[in-house]
Amino acid sequence: MSSLALQMWTVRKKAEVDLAATLREVKATGLGAVETVHGMGGLSGKEMRQQLEDAGLSACSAHARLPEGDRREDMERLCREVVDLGAPALVVSSLPEEYFADDESVARAAERMNKAAPVAASYGLELGYHNHWWEFGTDLGGRSAYEVFVERLDPSIALEVDTYWAQVAGPDAAHLVASLGQRVHYLHVKDGPIERGSPQCAVGQGRMDIPSVLAANPAVRWDIIELDEFDGEIFDAVRDSFAYLAPLAR
Repeated sequence: MSSLALQMWTVRKKAEVDLAATLREVKATGLGAVETVHGMGGLSGKEMRQQLEDAGLSACSAHARLPEGDRREDMERLCREVVDLGAPALVVSSLPEEYFADDESVARAAERMNKAAPVAASYGLELGYHNHWWEFGTDLGGRSAYEVFVERLDPSIALEVDTYWAQVAGPDAAHLVASLGQRVHYLHVKDGPIERGSPQCAVGQGRMDIPSVLAANPAVRWDIIELDEFDGEIFDAVRDSFAYLAPLAR
């Protein structure tokens, strides 16, 4: 059964002004967990953990970029931050678009992830990857760059499927989530007009087939609400999203 969380990127503008108040407001919506963004507020892992605990929240996972240069000591430093935060998983928020331009680039992308995986494991962390739209833009012998990338990843690496950006890119999100099987542990659940450059909306108020997405794969552990851009009071959208999703929780 999956649980609900909020990706903190959703409320980043509020958090920049007053992180503690923002976290309290997240808790007031009924949510009990968040997916953090590494470096938010300039806080260390321990400091962010204290902020979360003070608000009555926990971290289901942590978003971060892979350290430049892929040095083991830099990856270890990042892993220690995530351990201090109290999150069980480190999800790579993205790799640059150029890594999905051709077969050789995809091989390098998978190599970077596979090199990081045993380091994360040595700290007791699950490593995951979060997609945007650009992973699906290149056809490699009848398959998307994303499909080839996933095939080349170490089986221990989990997938966090951003269902909205996948749908924007072309694949049916529910079918994609189902096709990836046991590796999908996290979903980014968002809604909107299914097009780039347009604001999103509360989950359940746009064009995404949310019930089909949520029912597609029982391996999912966390359904994570996220809005990248929203015209209006962001916590209205968070509350409406939670109210819509809570009865659908698996």
